[in-house]
Amino acid sequence: MTRDRQQVTLGELAEQLHVSGATLVPRLKELHENGLLSWANEIIELDFVKRMSLADHLIRNGRDLEKVARSLRWQEFENFAARSLDENGYRTFKHLIFKSRAGRRELDLLAWNDNFILAIDCKHWSRRLSPSRVRSAVASQIERANLLAERPDIMAKRGLQIGERRSILPVIITLVDPPERIVDGVPVVAVMKLLSFLYGVSPIDDSLRMMPIHGRSTQSTLD
Repeated sequence: MTRDRQQVTLGELAEQLHVSGATLVPRLKELHENGLLSWANEIIELDFVKRMSLADHLIRNGRDLEKVARSLRWQEFENFAARSLDENGYRTFKHLIFKSRAGRRELDLLAWNDNFILAIDCKHWSRRLSPSRVRSAVASQIERANLLAERPDIMAKRGLQIGERRSILPVIITLVDPPERIVDGVPVVAVMKLLSFLYGVSPIDDSLRMMPIHGRSTQSTLD
């Protein structure tokens, strides 16, 4: 069994998600019939993709967000986002730590293809999102993306080819739908809508905060 897969009983899964077995059974049957999970003799096999799908279903059907979010490890949330990007033409690098003029910074995900370089922050928030909370996260991500744009050498070391006119787009990924989808030019995307975002976003969208990458690193002596 791969590391991202686990076997649980129906009762154990219901306890993890803080719901009744009766609530889970219809959804599990649907997933099983569509070949999305293995279920036999009350034993369920799920990977993090299926757990994210099930959590999203429960939240959308009124289950308590905090309880459902607690059942998901933050690594599952991040891995789901990274896998979605990988399977749709992006290369990804997780937990990019770099030095900047403002000190040490870290990105949850750096993702890129021929059109975009995405600086992604995965917010595994367990409460409904207030506009002020989202704006605070956006401001922090704008700062990180700006600082990274000054370090093309760091991105080149991770395999990213820095050509002319390349820019970084900061992105926030959340567990639930945000109050606004674009905040100060930064997309705020519910994780289960990531694919529709990737296929719908345009590099010439003037509403997006694209940050040009410097031709040279401002701190080439830093690791």
